[in-house]
Amino acid sequence: MRRHAPEPRMKRSDATSADRVSAGFSTPIDPSVRSRFEELVPASLREAAVLRRKLGDWLGELPLDAGSSYDILLATYEALANVAAHAYPDRDGWVRLYADWAGDTVTTTVTDTGCGIAAEGHRPPTSGGRGLRLIDEVTDRMTVDTGEHGTQVTMIWRPAALRQHSAS
Repeated sequence: MRRHAPEPRMKRSDATSADRVSAGFSTPIDPSVRSRFEELVPASLREAAVLRRKLGDWLGELPLDAGSSYDILLATYEALANVAAHAYPDRDGWVRLYADWAGDTVTTTVTDTGCGIAAEGHRPPTSGGRGLRLIDEVTDRMTVDTGEHGTQVTMIWRPAALRQHSAS
């Protein structure tokens, strides 16, 4: 079962296209850009790759620089791949990706109902352990909520392009 529930396209008509161009944005923002993206898919590397592409398409609609888009895709894909590799060792499961653009902030949240992340000293030697450090390095803020109920990784960015955009 797959669920895709994007928010209906929201109007962003506070300023005219000419206002946006004169404020330093070379391309006016399309007033139909969706502010939210959400999907629930089976937890597999193949589905993670599909979600990475779809998230990239959504990010392409936002007034982001290439470096910020890359960081968001890198960190979010790492969280999705972690779910596929570790969350459901003995069974199939699901992963939910939720992304939100509000003002000068982009937030992505990856959630599963798997086995949770083992404490540092209790991880198998092959578990890697570099993914969350990588995510922490490329986000402005990261939180991890984990336990027997599963794991939720929330990643927050405040890209310069969005800070400039929301100031205009």
